[in-house]
Amino acid sequence: MDPIESESRNQGQMEIQYIGHEHPLVFIQDRIVSSREEDCFVCGKALEGWSYSCKECKFYLHKGCAQLDLIPPLNYPFHPQHPLTLLPKSTYRCNLCGWLCRDYAYHCATCEFDLHIKCALLLSSTSANFPVSFHPHPLFFIPNHDDEVRYDCSGCRKPLSGPIYHCLDCSYPSHFNLHKECGELPLEINHSLDRKHPLTLLPKSPTHPDSCSCNLCEIPWNRFVYSCSLCNFDLSIDDVLQPPTIITHPSHEHPWTLMLRKMSFICDFCGTAGDHSPYLCTICKFVVHKKCISFPRKIMLTRHRHVISHSYSLRQNQVKDWTCRICYEEVDTSYGSYCCFASNCHYIAHVNCATDPDIWDGTTTPEDYDESSMEELHESSNLITDVVEQISIGEQMVSSEIKHAYHDHSLTLTFGGEIHYDSQCEACMRSISVPFYSCDRCKFFLHKDCAELPRTMRHPFHKHVLTITNSCNLFDFFYCHACSHACNGFRYQCYNKDCQYRKIKFDVRCMVLSDTLKHPSHEHSLFLVHKFAGSCSGCLSEVHLRNKIAYRCMKRCDFILDVYCATWPLSAWYKYDKHALTLTYYDDSDPSQLYCDLCENERRPNDWFYYCADCDNSLHSNCAVGGVPYMKIGNKLHTDFHLHRHPLTAVKNIWNCPSCKVCGEHCNGQALQCKEPDCNFTVHWHEKCLTSRLLE
Repeated sequence: MDPIESESRNQGQMEIQYIGHEHPLVFIQDRIVSSREEDCFVCGKALEGWSYSCKECKFYLHKGCAQLDLIPPLNYPFHPQHPLTLLPKSTYRCNLCGWLCRDYAYHCATCEFDLHIKCALLLSSTSANFPVSFHPHPLFFIPNHDDEVRYDCSGCRKPLSGPIYHCLDCSYPSHFNLHKECGELPLEINHSLDRKHPLTLLPKSPTHPDSCSCNLCEIPWNRFVYSCSLCNFDLSIDDVLQPPTIITHPSHEHPWTLMLRKMSFICDFCGTAGDHSPYLCTICKFVVHKKCISFPRKIMLTRHRHVISHSYSLRQNQVKDWTCRICYEEVDTSYGSYCCFASNCHYIAHVNCATDPDIWDGTTTPEDYDESSMEELHESSNLITDVVEQISIGEQMVSSEIKHAYHDHSLTLTFGGEIHYDSQCEACMRSISVPFYSCDRCKFFLHKDCAELPRTMRHPFHKHVLTITNSCNLFDFFYCHACSHACNGFRYQCYNKDCQYRKIKFDVRCMVLSDTLKHPSHEHSLFLVHKFAGSCSGCLSEVHLRNKIAYRCMKRCDFILDVYCATWPLSAWYKYDKHALTLTYYDDSDPSQLYCDLCENERRPNDWFYYCADCDNSLHSNCAVGGVPYMKIGNKLHTDFHLHRHPLTAVKNIWNCPSCKVCGEHCNGQALQCKEPDCNFTVHWHEKCLTSRLLE
């Protein structure tokens, strides 16, 4: 009999007192429990055979687990420095598997090292013969993995399964684990795709240190590679261990066969060149890249309202305009493309343009997708206004009174009358203009177009559907990710949980832009470009790092316009001019005449400015509309800049005001000012002033 067991003749059962548990445990023979609430408290597995249970509480143990505390402290292969002792612990993180555990652990008090019971019972300490250049620490072999280590393989980035190699020195939060196959890869191989030189196993490609593209499958790869630096040739582990010689995919009715040899070809699916092993459909006589095999038949982009379908080739009379609607280069009719086959719609795009990760979200549209019925359902549920009353204007019915989701009172439609120059639309923050809706009880205005904005909207700036929100209140604002203007109006935001730019925000003015733009600053039409690197032709500044979105000339004349400049209002008002000032893009006047009539500082000939030809008034763009033209005047703002102990109020066109507490200059544009009695704190609304922490 075990020394911890004291025999009890009560019902012929035995009892033990287990370490860390206050009640005695009763021995039970041949017990099988299906409830997860009655798993073994030590190892966490289901109870089978002989076990112990507590009459006072739900505490259960396998017989073998109950005898673990009889084992004296041992030097485990996973922690050879000191012996480990079984102890009850409320919460700990296992240094082997990384899981957050509770109850019992094998513990080293000297190193604060803890092992979960299942991890401690792993029965091997064989080190892998692995190159030190790949990993500096020894690797331990675990033959019975059983999901103890939850991370992916550091060699192939796939989930771990079966026997593995594990590094004890790289415990949570860093980790290094390898499948047995990845840990025992040969350091050098010969391959038929590069017969001149052997391929060397490397932790990453020396020619593409950030992300290489496998020369066989042409799929980006940032893991272990077999590489020949002399030939600039890389192979992924997948294509070495298990080269997929035959592939089937639902996007094509026939199987694809790998041609394992170097050859130059033009892919029939995407129309771009390849210089290594293609896949061949012997029935259709198609030659394609491996990555192109998985292209779906139908997809939907946020920049187009209809589903577009992949076609291998098109006849000349099927499409009127063969210009790709994404890059505005010609589409070769001999190869694949994505086209819209809706009535009177001639949208077409290169395959690689349509499937660009910045443009397509990776979602496949089902073959049986009913586009017309889904559009009707979407339109009926996508409104944020309720019609209270309608009137007839000619043959058209117009909502004369509405109830908007973002205001408590009914709003009345106005077509004319006097408008105060400080009145702003609550959605777009521009000066109010007819027609607009207004509240009879408070100063709440909405342009008619802004009041009719949908709840959700697709937009070419972002690949996911965007949702409107008015979470910004009188004490908050946001920066638009397209134009970078500060705004406290309505915004459209991404709530997709898988989006790397989750909670990206766009203001209403940017949401009315499309993938093409005709701007008076340039004679040709412009098209939208993602991830653009270069300078804007309007402000001469680098395209903002926040978005890298810009418009470029379709005629390729090197004209670039960032969204910041594209959204400047085309006209502005100056309080000492009875006419509207027009946005002007170049001034060839005498250099001595180039000055601003508001701040009286000089202007540069190539800088955009606002001009009234009747009164000969010229203003810097910032002076005319303010540094932050889309902030509501009079709002009190709590800032994150630690500028002042009181809320600051947005003010515009201040005259005879105190100087800015940061730069010391007087402000003739927009500023933040404290309205508390006997406090004249003022700061310019410029980034250098707002972000200063030298105050207070």
